[in-house]
Parts: sequence; C-alpha cells; structure tokens
Amino acid sequence: MSRRLKIFHIISPQKSGVDNELAEFAARLSPDEFEVEICVLAGKNHFGSSQTIFNVPTTTLGLRWSFDIGTYLGVRKIIRRFCPDVVHTWDTDAQLYGILHSGKQRVIAEKRNTEAPTGKLQRYLDKKTHRLITPRKTLDGTQTVVIPPAAVPVQHTAPLSAKELLEKMDIPLVEVLGDYFPVFQPQYDPERRNYKPMPPHAEPFLIGVVLPLCSEHRILDALWVFETFNHIHLNYHAFVIGDGRDQEQFLRYRDRWKLFSRVHFLGNVSNVCRLLPSFDALLHLSSSADHSGTILSAMWCGVPVVALETPESREYIVDGTTGFLIPSKGDGEGASRFYRRTSTKRLLSLLENDGLRLAMQKAGKDRVAKEFCFDTAVHRRIDLYRDRNPAVR
Repeated sequence: MSRRLKIFHIISPQKSGVDNELAEFAARLSPDEFEVEICVLAGKNHFGSSQTIFNVPTTTLGLRWSFDIGTYLGVRKIIRRFCPDVVHTWDTDAQLYGILHSGKQRVIAEKRNTEAPTGKLQRYLDKKTHRLITPRKTLDGTQTVVIPPAAVPVQHTAPLSAKELLEKMDIPLVEVLGDYFPVFQPQYDPERRNYKPMPPHAEPFLIGVVLPLCSEHRILDALWVFETFNHIHLNYHAFVIGDGRDQEQFLRYRDRWKLFSRVHFLGNVSNVCRLLPSFDALLHLSSSADHSGTILSAMWCGVPVVALETPESREYIVDGTTGFLIPSKGDGEGASRFYRRTSTKRLLSLLENDGLRLAMQKAGKDRVAKEFCFDTAVHRRIDLYRDRNPAVR
C-alpha cells in the first residue's frame, strides 16, 4: 500500500465563505489516500487550542496582526511535527505563513484575487507558489495553476417561509404602517407621474448581508438602504451575518435610525448556507475579493444578488439576468451616495417584481451548476495534490 499524502491546510475563519468551502472539501478527501490537518488563524484568545472539526485534526492559533511571531512559531511547530507533502493556504494571511515555512513542501496558495500582482516581492512569491487565480491568464515568469471559483454545495430542504424563519429566530412580526409608494419610479415619465400606491406585501421580504462588520465593506451604506425602506413602509427584515471590529458602531447607527425591529445582527453563524435559501435577495457592497464566495453560495441557493461591480462579481453575475451589478465609483462621500441610491433602486426593482425575482433565482442556479460546479473544483484540487510537478497552465 502506497504512503498517504499529507495535506496541511491553513485558513483564517474570518474570511467569508472560505471555512464553509474547506468543510465541504475536507469531507471529500479519501482517508485511504490523504492524511489531513488544519491550522486555523483566529483571534488572540484562541492560541494553542486543539480540536477536531470537519472530522479533521485542527489546531487554532492566535493572530493579533498580519504577521504575529507567536503564530509564526506555532505554524512552524505543526509543520515540523506533521511533515506535510503539500501546504494548502486558503487566503492572503494564510499564504504568508505557508510561504515562510515552505521547504521541501509544495505550497498551493489559493487566492480570490483577480488582479495581476505587481512588484518584485509579489513576483518572487508567485514563482515559489502555485497561485489559483480567477481570470484565465498566465503571468510572465510564474508557475500558475488556474482553478475556477466554485460555489459551496448547500444541502437543504425547501426554504423556510419568512414567517417560519422569523418565528424560529423568535423575531416578532412588525405591522406595516401606511402605504408603500415605489418612490424610485422615474418621475419624468407622464404615464408614471400619477401612479397608484402598491399595497403592502403580506409576507415580509428577507434580505441578507454576509460580510465582516468593518467599515471597508460598506455595512453603513447597507444600513442607509434599510432606513430608506423604513421611510417608504416596505415590509422587510434584514439579517446581517458576520462579526468585526466596527460592530458596536453599526449597532449604534441601527438604534439611532430606529432599525432595531427590522435589522438583525446575528454575529458569526456556522450555518449560513442553511439561512441563505430563505432570503429574497443578498446585498453585497464589499470590493474585497476574499469575500466574493458568498455571491456564488447565494446564487447556488437561488438568491438574486445586488453586488458592487468587481472583477469577481462581473465573472459571477450576469447583470440583469442573475442579479444586479452596481458600477464601482471608487471611494469618497460622493461614491457612498451613489452606492446607497443605486442599491436602493436595484433592490426595490427586484423586490417589487415577483416575475423578475423568480427568473433571477432560476438563472442563478443554472449558471452556478454550469459554470461553477463545486465537484469540478474538488477534482482539480485533488489532481494538484497527486501531481508533484503540475504543468503550467
């Protein structure tokens, strides 16, 4: 019997969607062929704890900043004990620690970044590792292995209705006061100038935001959108899933804008993929490539996505068919105003039109099944493990 290949995964759990993807992937590695260990880079209060997750031995190390000497020594200790054949890193922080300790081990650095790297240091790191990048391009002087992004498969029964989900979470139903006016209809159109108000929707719309609670992911812009929904008496509930350094700030804004009965902060939820199928829409205003996997997971569940236009979202979403893309305007106060107004318009047009929403749900599922199948990505990663010298692609 041939020796089992030893695979060592390094992951940061705060990276949205990556831990779910690794959970599904690790469960599909045959124990007869692979021996697997996982190292989780987490907060400063988790240093040195060992447990078993995904049926795989796992060590959790603290990470106080991008480069932590304690974490560096902890990763080195595990690699010296385990002696892996392949070190598989799943995000930018993990890539740093994998490269620093790479000796005889092959390092597969799986990144969600689609931009070509610049600078001598980055080119050197690319020569030393196999970068898994989204666009189908090979960088000069690098050994590149391209694996398309993949949606994490979601095993679920029929999605819960809005009422069932709210009752399960012990969230009281809120009576809608007043009439709902679709205020973003173009006023210059004579036929729509004197439109009739739409009746309130009987069952509340459910909107999801799955991102770390940091200002760079435009959580405050999402709260502005939800406050606008309150002004026009839209029957909705929004679920913000994630944790982060700016959580207290966002909670203060939520309470100041009287959104506490409509916007619910759930923190880090281990079963995000169980909640996604119940959502009517996902709002994703982050420009970070590390968190774009949430878009694919939502599309897999048949949830239309309103997302900021990035290289990743352009590849995933067909604008107007599987979701809506918001053109990128950079940063600044003017850009924030544009993102807020455009997000509100896109979400309202999606929620107002039941036919459009159902068509996007079907189109999103079909696109993921055809273009971003998880099984294909699993087989390609396993082929990488088996091949000691994969060809440049």
